[in-house]
Amino acid sequence: MGSKAKKCKGIGKCVKISGCGAMSPYLKYGLCPSCLFEWSQENESGKVWYATQFIPKVKKRTAEVKKKEKKEEKESFIDWPSKLQNKVNEIIRLIDIGMPCLARGYHPKMIHAGHIYSRGSNSSMKFNTHNIHRQSAQSNHFQNEDGLLREGLVKEYGVKYFEFLSSCRGTKDLRFYSHEYHDFYKKACKIALEYKRNGDLFTTEQRILERNKVNKSLGIYEEKYCVFI
Repeated sequence: MGSKAKKCKGIGKCVKISGCGAMSPYLKYGLCPSCLFEWSQENESGKVWYATQFIPKVKKRTAEVKKKEKKEEKESFIDWPSKLQNKVNEIIRLIDIGMPCLARGYHPKMIHAGHIYSRGSNSSMKFNTHNIHRQSAQSNHFQNEDGLLREGLVKEYGVKYFEFLSSCRGTKDLRFYSHEYHDFYKKACKIALEYKRNGDLFTTEQRILERNKVNKSLGIYEEKYCVFI
């Protein structure tokens, strides 16, 4: 709802300025924009206000707009899908924290987030948390250990879980704009921060439920491809 139009007549700093008397919804010190500008250029008090208050505010606002435009321009060149992938991988490591490598069964010095179905051949599944599990850095560097990763998955979570994950290969190609990936990334950052703050350790069943929850929170996939029941 806009401001109610009032008669142009000076008040406050401009109480001695008669104004033009026209009705206007845009008043400053009771003056319409035209009379306010005239006061700021011809009246001594107006000139002081113009130099010490109006101009600094204009410069500040201009600087803020330029800063925002520069930020938006910079962000338009950022690879948001890659940043999103890194953040989702971080979330997986936090969900699986304390657990041994799913492929080799030992506690390595460095844990990666390995894809059960590779990103190269199944790119539509690359952000699906059910397709990503903890894997040692060494194991993750060898493509021929994908089989070991799948065997570990079946052993830990069961055949039905693996069958569900296999069905997720029917996920349609991801077609999002850069700003949408940016939004997914911001959601993922909040989720990762929450896991870090809580520092929880999860049971086998809980790790599946947490993956369901993250997938739904991100909103990238249809529920049939992101929630295991």
